[in-house]
Amino acid sequence: MPDATKLPFGKAMTADEIFNYGQLDELKYLLKLAINERSIGLVSGQSGVGKTVGVHTVVSKLPTNKYSVVYLGRDQNGSNLIRHLAKGLGLPPARYRPHAWMQIAQHLSDNLIEQGKIPVVVVDEAHLLDDTTLEDLRLLTNADFDRASPLALILLGQLPLRTRLKAPGLEALSQRLRFRYALEGFTEEETAAYIKHHLCLAGICEDLFTQEAVKLIFLASAGLPREINTLCTLAMLKAQTASLSSIDAQLIRQILDQRELN
Repeated sequence: MPDATKLPFGKAMTADEIFNYGQLDELKYLLKLAINERSIGLVSGQSGVGKTVGVHTVVSKLPTNKYSVVYLGRDQNGSNLIRHLAKGLGLPPARYRPHAWMQIAQHLSDNLIEQGKIPVVVVDEAHLLDDTTLEDLRLLTNADFDRASPLALILLGQLPLRTRLKAPGLEALSQRLRFRYALEGFTEEETAAYIKHHLCLAGICEDLFTQEAVKLIFLASAGLPREINTLCTLAMLKAQTASLSSIDAQLIRQILDQRELN
């Protein structure tokens, strides 16, 4: 087992180090349109498919003299979300929820008039929010008699959110979602390229995983990056413990069998 200069399948990566593939290029193009037009974008997909990473590749490169990014993650409670949003905008949060929304809306309207930095609000795990909070977020995009939006709003959520948006009560939000992208898992070829990419970033550029091992990882992970990361990390740890120079399908099967028992 070759020595890695850093953890090959860890989270500590810059935007330039993220594996690039066809879907990511499409997603980045769509997000840039949504941000440039101060519109609402929706990125949906299974847990672990790479929604947050994909959005990060775009917002991390926005010029800081023009844009102000506010990231809101995993806030199931609408009151918590508004407090974090107010803080991200540099506002002291109001005590009561209706006052807080009015405070934020006024701040965004004033910022639009003054031509300040464009807020880009990223709401992760948006499928966890109640309908009222989703509607309140939509209302923040209204300004100047609905002719302009004071911010760009990017919603990230799992697949059930797409179904919810078709239900009564969220029609207005659904109609505002001009930019939608459903992110899917890698193909088998992309899975192989993804594994090789991450190994090379860590200084391991030889074929550590056999072709059969990669195929089994693809089938077991359904091409989801987070699951690929987990399987590859477990395989590398097991191979290092056993002083193996390569990782084959038999080793991957052992890992999958152990996971089934746990």
